[in-house]
Amino acid sequence: MAYQKLPLGTSDFKSLIEQKNYYVDKTAFISDILNGSLVTLLPRPRRFGKTLNMSMLNYFFSNTEDNRALFTGLAIEKDDEAMAHCGQYPVIFLSFKDVKQPNAERTFSQLSYLIADAFEKHRFAINALQLTEAEIRVIQAIRRKTATQEELGSSIKLLSELVSRHYKKPVVIIIDEYDMPINSAYTYGYYDELVGFLRNLLSGAYKDNSALFRGVMTGILRIARESIFSGLNNVDVCTLTSPRFAPYFGFSEEETEQLLRDYDLTYEIDAIRTWYNGYNFGEQTIYNPWSIISLALNKGEISPYWLNTSDNALVRDLIARASPQVKQELEGLLIDENAAVRKPLNENIVFRDIHYSDDSVWNFLLFSGYLAYKNKALKDKRIYADFCIPNMEVAYFYEEAVLTWFEQTAHATQRLPVILEALVTRQFDYFCDAFEVFVEESFSYFDVTGKSSESFYHAFVLGMLVQLQATHAIKSNRESGLGRYDVCLMPNDKSQPAFVFEFKKASKRQQESLDSACDAALAQIENKQYVTELHALGYEIVYPIAIAFEGKQALVKVVE
Repeated sequence: MAYQKLPLGTSDFKSLIEQKNYYVDKTAFISDILNGSLVTLLPRPRRFGKTLNMSMLNYFFSNTEDNRALFTGLAIEKDDEAMAHCGQYPVIFLSFKDVKQPNAERTFSQLSYLIADAFEKHRFAINALQLTEAEIRVIQAIRRKTATQEELGSSIKLLSELVSRHYKKPVVIIIDEYDMPINSAYTYGYYDELVGFLRNLLSGAYKDNSALFRGVMTGILRIARESIFSGLNNVDVCTLTSPRFAPYFGFSEEETEQLLRDYDLTYEIDAIRTWYNGYNFGEQTIYNPWSIISLALNKGEISPYWLNTSDNALVRDLIARASPQVKQELEGLLIDENAAVRKPLNENIVFRDIHYSDDSVWNFLLFSGYLAYKNKALKDKRIYADFCIPNMEVAYFYEEAVLTWFEQTAHATQRLPVILEALVTRQFDYFCDAFEVFVEESFSYFDVTGKSSESFYHAFVLGMLVQLQATHAIKSNRESGLGRYDVCLMPNDKSQPAFVFEFKKASKRQQESLDSACDAALAQIENKQYVTELHALGYEIVYPIAIAFEGKQALVKVVE
C-alpha cells in the first residue's frame, strides 16, 4: 500500500492537512470548546498533541483567511452548528513552549518578542483604528521591545480590545504551554518574579475581558490557584483525570490499533501495549502518540521514543532529591509491574514546595506523564488514587534514574556489578566487606541521619538489587511467616539461592553496637519465620542477611 507520511513533530495543523499527512481526527474537540466554558485550561503531559490541537483551533476560528477546506471530510464538518463559527473571529495565539531561559532577564526578553509578534500579526486591524495617545505609546513600546513588565502584563488584554474594536467581533485567545516558563523559573531561581508577571498577563487576558469569545490554555500542570491563578476564578480546569476532553489528547486503543493496521504492524500489538499503553485519561486508556508514530516510522522497532525527546532534568532532579520513602515506593513499583501505591490526588501543585512534600512529588510525576493512576475515589473529603508505572517505556526511565543515584560516587557503577555478582555467587566474605566500603563511600554524598535513615537504607539496597531484575524477582515489605521482611531477592532459576534482607538501625539510646544490631536483625528473621514464603515457593536454599547501620557506617552478616 502507499502509506501516508507520518507527521512526527508536525504541530501546524494546516501543514499537516495540506501535505496529506496521516491524521488521527480530533476535530470534534472544537465542538466541545464551543459548547464548553468561556475559559478552559487543559493540562496534559508533553508530546500528547496539545500544540497541534491549539493550532487546529487557531485555523478554525481565525477570520484572516478562509480555512474551511482544511476540515473537509473530518468529524467537525458534520456539525453544522459548529461550522457556523468557522472563520468568524480574530485569534490571538501565543505559544510559550520554547521559553526555557536560565534567568529572568532573558525570559522577559523572549516573552516581549512573542507579544510583539502577536501585535505584528494584527497590524492591519490596529493601524485601521483611531488610537488614543496612551494606546499609541504602549503599542510602540511593545513593537520596539521596550515595554515595561507592567505594560507587557496588560498587553494581551489591550490587543484583544483593539482587534475586537476593529472587527466588531469578540476574540479567541489561545496560550499554549503556559507553564513552560514557570518550569525554567523554578529550576533557575526566579520563580516569584515570573509568577507575578504571568498572573497579571493571564488575568488581563481572561478575567472580566468583555472582548473575549473563548479562551483556551494548555500546559503540563495546573499550578495552584494561590500562585498563578489568584483571582482568575472563571477558568474551567480539565486535567487528565477529568472525562471531559479525554479523547482529544493522545491515541485511544481503537485509534492506535487502526494506525498499526494501516502500517502493517498488528503483529507487534502485544509488545506495543506493554511498552506504550497504560495511561488513563478520564478513565479512558490512552497511548502516547509520539511513541506510536515513532514506532510506525521505525517499522515496529521498540524503543523509549518519548523519553528521548527531553533531557528530563527536572524530573530526574526531583526523584534524586525525593525522600527515602518515595524512592523506596518507586522502586517497589519498578520491581513489581502490577504494584501500585495509594496516594492523595492533588491537582493543585504548589511548584515552590514540590521538593518538600511527598504528595507533590507523586502528583508532579503523574501529571507529567511519568506515572498513571487508577481506582480514583473520594475518602474522608480527599480524593485518592492508585499510582503506578504506566508501561515499559517509563519503567526504562526509572531504571536509568536508579542507576544515576550511584553515579554520584567515583567508580560506583563499575563496582556495583562486582558486588552483586559476589552476592549471587555466594562469595559472602567479599560481598560483606565490599558492601560496607561501598556504603561508606556512597553515603558521603547523602544525609542519612534522622528518623528516615532506615527507609534510606531500604531504598538504597532496593536500588542496588533492581540491577538484578533480568535474573531475579525482588519483593519489598511483603507479608511472610509471622511478619514483614524488608527485602527479598528470588532467582528465576529456583535451583539458585534466594536471600532475605533485614535492616536495623543501631540504637544510640540503648548503646547498641552494629554487631548486636545485626544479631537482632538475624534473630528477627528467624523468629518471624521470614523464609517461610520462599520455601513454600520451592526455594530450598535461602540465606538470611542482616544489615545494621549507624550513620554512614554499616555491618553485614550472612547466615550460611
